[in-house]
Amino acid sequence: MDLNKLFWSQAKVDIFKYLTFKRDGVSMRALESELDRTFPAIKKQIDSLDASDVIDIDKEGQAREIVIKKEVQPLIKNFLLFALDQDLQKLIATYDMIVDRWYKGHLFGNDIQPDLVIIHKNADQWQIDQMKQDLALLCRGYFIDQISMTFMSANEREKRYRLADRFVLSIMRVVKE
Repeated sequence: MDLNKLFWSQAKVDIFKYLTFKRDGVSMRALESELDRTFPAIKKQIDSLDASDVIDIDKEGQAREIVIKKEVQPLIKNFLLFALDQDLQKLIATYDMIVDRWYKGHLFGNDIQPDLVIIHKNADQWQIDQMKQDLALLCRGYFIDQISMTFMSANEREKRYRLADRFVLSIMRVVKE
């Protein structure tokens, strides 16, 4: 999904991502340094979001904290998670030769402790390491600094399933295989 086209500005998309996944209640100067954008670009987008009644700006303090409105926050988060899911699908499709299955966990609202579970087949360690790096880079693009990922071979998954392993059974219960 191309959020830039939808929101008409990469800066606006980055502001939404930052306020949703990194830190809510931040000043324009902090956004300027964190997003590596100019102050006028940040101010223009913040003014636009304020005029759209999507954010609140606490004008009492000196820092002028910017927060996404509470009633809009879940909608923005779900929209960004949908975009992240689409990007994950594209990325994992590039590894279709080694990925058997994958599951979305805690970050996506599922009752699986890790945020991502990847079941791989016939994969060398360097391929798994490269996929981990690519997944981490994608998540950092959404200002998600830490994401918990579990990688498991298809053989190990089957063995753990036969042994009624609690983790494997919890995945199956949540995703209803």
